[in-house]
Amino acid sequence: MDKTAQRKSGVRSRLGPSLESAAGPDKRIGHADLARIAAKTKIPHRDVEAAALLLGLVPKRYDRNIGTLGLEGQARLLVSRVLVVGLGGLGGHVVESLARLGVGAIEGVDGDSFDETNLNRQIYCEMSNLGQMKAEAARALVAHVNPAVEFVPHAGRFEDLGPGLLHGVRLVFDCLDTIPSRLELSKFCAKARLPLVHGAIAGWSGEVGMCLPGKRTLERLYEGACGPRGVEKELGNLPVTAAVAANMMVAVALPVLLGRKPAGSLRFFDLQESPA
Repeated sequence: MDKTAQRKSGVRSRLGPSLESAAGPDKRIGHADLARIAAKTKIPHRDVEAAALLLGLVPKRYDRNIGTLGLEGQARLLVSRVLVVGLGGLGGHVVESLARLGVGAIEGVDGDSFDETNLNRQIYCEMSNLGQMKAEAARALVAHVNPAVEFVPHAGRFEDLGPGLLHGVRLVFDCLDTIPSRLELSKFCAKARLPLVHGAIAGWSGEVGMCLPGKRTLERLYEGACGPRGVEKELGNLPVTAAVAANMMVAVALPVLLGRKPAGSLRFFDLQESPA
């Protein structure tokens, strides 16, 4: 048994009696009990939740996840780390969905602050926090949504943060808004051999996909682009389109976080098209 497996086994054995006594007859356990056990044992909240799942107990906040993800799948999410680059219209929704799903550690990168043009679609943007850095706003929201999730804010450009940003990361979300930055992120991920989940929107339409290292998916997609921004410069970004694309991005990422082999693909959608 390696050291990581030994540590996990030790955590389960330490927590087992407390968790089992706190759980109800339906084997569910509430946030207050989990927080109390974490504080008493000084074990991180997400590790307490993961231990509960591996003992067959369900933290109530994940009750509606388990039918699809299973106990083991939910535990896998809690020990996953991802990187979200861009915390605006797409990135805000991506981060919130990841937090609600219980992805245990999220690194978030954005060097911008909120202004009034963000109010139509950026889920963390409110009249009360105009001028606040998006990375800090994301950290505050995650803390309110799911205190078990660790959100690490980086208020800057990912290009300036170096390869250490990717330490322990399972995959990366491209929620950027300029083509040169997207292509730079694609190279960054290819060099680190990490899958990149891409998303972009304009008006009613969007594109979402998994970009695998070495496949040059974004390079081929944006070959011949005439400027730093795509058609969204003219069409704008609707809140409904941002929400749909962001949650499709999380859906694309979930199989990888659950331990399945990533499959490269790119999907285009138009919300004004009639369903078949």
